[in-house]
Amino acid sequence: MIEINKIYNEDNIETMKKIPNKFISGIITSPPYNIATKRKDCYYDNGYSNIDCLNEKEYLDIRLNEFKEFSRILDDCGVICYNISYHKDNPILPTLLMANIHNKTDLTIADIITWKKKSAIPFQTSPTKLSRITELVYIIVKKNHLHNFKTNKEVSKINEKTNQKFYKNYTNLIEARNNDGIICKLKASYSEELVSKLINIYFPENSIIYDPFMGICTTARACEKINRNYIGSELDQEHYQIGISLLNKVIK
Repeated sequence: MIEINKIYNEDNIETMKKIPNKFISGIITSPPYNIATKRKDCYYDNGYSNIDCLNEKEYLDIRLNEFKEFSRILDDCGVICYNISYHKDNPILPTLLMANIHNKTDLTIADIITWKKKSAIPFQTSPTKLSRITELVYIIVKKNHLHNFKTNKEVSKINEKTNQKFYKNYTNLIEARNNDGIICKLKASYSEELVSKLINIYFPENSIIYDPFMGICTTARACEKINRNYIGSELDQEHYQIGISLLNKVIK
């Protein structure tokens, strides 16, 4: 049986085997972007080089299998917040992944958030490509609940005559820093600020949030600070150990 508020040092498929059907409220994660290269000095060596240099079919098949499990463990009205960017050698890869998810699972895109970072990468060394100061966060839900999935949006007023609800202004542009300034081989570490803002939109208190690529426990640290439950998977031993150390500091 799965334990809540625990990070598992294993492949996410192994963790999800322990999770019952429709058990989690949602997912917040940023998977490997398949951007590892053989250059030791490359900025895009994101700390998963040994599992992040796949051909297109391998990458799409692995991610699709994960999404099939996401669908099984996700509450019917749950939400997946999936941050993914692209590599200059295959910019269409995230788009292909989203098409596969829509066509081959019971999940679909409900919204697309643009995450604006504090600084842009890569440095201006390309004569054709732009430095990226934004990334996308795909909001994915079950197709049968495309219009009634769960959120944490607050009502600002209700029309007395029609009972029409009006909500506070939430936009699909979120500004948050790139990472938390933690130095490790996971150069593209996730942003606790971004995670907190996503939680505030989509996850009421006491939600159970799963992160299948927990890294250095960014999602777990954000959950601890704002009273949400979490489950995490992290395959890399070094990332896991750093993350647990950082998480314990937050808990204490």
